Amino acid sequence: MRALTSFWSLWCKDVGSASFVGMGALFAVVLVPLALLLGKTDEAGFMLSFAIIGFSSAIAWQWNRLHAAEWSLINPGFPAMVRQQSLALIGASAVLIVASWLWLDVPLGYGGLALLLGAGFLWLCSRRPGNFYLSMVAFFAIVLFKPLLALAPILNLLALPLALMAWIWLDARLWRTHWQQGAVSIYCNGMTTGGFFLPNWQWLQPTRVVDAWLFPFSYFGGPAINAFLLLIPVMALLVSVLLKMNGSDTSFLHLWVQFAVMMSAMAHWTRTMRWHSVDSLLMLPLFSGWDDFCQRFYRAQLRFLLLTALSMALTAAVVIGLFALPAWIWLLTVLATVWGAALIMALGVFSRNSLHTTALMLLMILPLVTVDVAIRFSLKGEIDTGLWLGVNAVLVGVSLLLMRATSGRLPRA
Repeated sequence: MRALTSFWSLWCKDVGSASFVGMGALFAVVLVPLALLLGKTDEAGFMLSFAIIGFSSAIAWQWNRLHAAEWSLINPGFPAMVRQQSLALIGASAVLIVASWLWLDVPLGYGGLALLLGAGFLWLCSRRPGNFYLSMVAFFAIVLFKPLLALAPILNLLALPLALMAWIWLDARLWRTHWQQGAVSIYCNGMTTGGFFLPNWQWLQPTRVVDAWLFPFSYFGGPAINAFLLLIPVMALLVSVLLKMNGSDTSFLHLWVQFAVMMSAMAHWTRTMRWHSVDSLLMLPLFSGWDDFCQRFYRAQLRFLLLTALSMALTAAVVIGLFALPAWIWLLTVLATVWGAALIMALGVFSRNSLHTTALMLLMILPLVTVDVAIRFSLKGEIDTGLWLGVNAVLVGVSLLLMRATSGRLPRA
């Protein structure tokens, strides 16, 4: 137990692992129960998977941190402590998965596949520290779990035992290695971008134009956020086709709204992590002063909001077309996404640390629930279309006004 007494200092005060642990706790404690209250066990499985991947990413971050500093490896007690705390986190994840299955009827395969995916992600990081950049790919791979479980139902039983065996195998091999130069750059980049950065892959080159268009907002988030916003319609098409091939009538449109809105929160997450570098940015001959920087940041946020709306417009068109949902749901989805993202960006300017941005993610529940409830009521024919669209249009206006009112409230570095 003494090895766990320093868990708070090591995992929750380190800005990198705290972000992933905080995200995992948010999904496990808040979003899983919310999905169950709405009667959505599959969505609860998705939320649980997010939590497990968050915990696995935190372990990968600590592994990189351990191998980025020589002093940590020559201290005989420190690697053992990180190892034991990592095992405790995996053990708690396994207990959470089984408890959710036994008492909350959350399908066992979601948590098992997430734990197996987390093990694979950590193994890739151990082979090459630069693979930590794939953390967000691991998060978005969760959307493939339902089609995969539909194709191979046996994974509901096999995924968790296989995942536990994979983690036991990893535990015997990961903690006897030496200092790695690649881990140093990953740790330094992660401390300034929250690990939310994509390497210079050639197929991501088109996003550089978007990065320039969104500057200085994109300076803090890097290309990852923009790239995933652009890829959401493609992923929605792939997942929707797989679901239809398996005879599913569940569109998961509200989950795509969650992903799109979550990108606004992630943008402010990375901003808080590299906010100390804003002084060097202001030294460049780009801004006439702090007020000019705040106004340009605000206008860049509006452009990011436009990109979010376009991404969701395409995504909603794909999903609604494939699942034959009412046409007005398309407009409602776009409106809910816009006011949800705008609200997060309006309040996100007040964020100063990872705790604030983790709490900020709670706001993405609002548009998610709005779209989910609207779809459920529309399928029953028990909904006032004009009222729902009118209220959401008003919320768009209020959120945009709030963005304007908070445009100069960015905290000084």
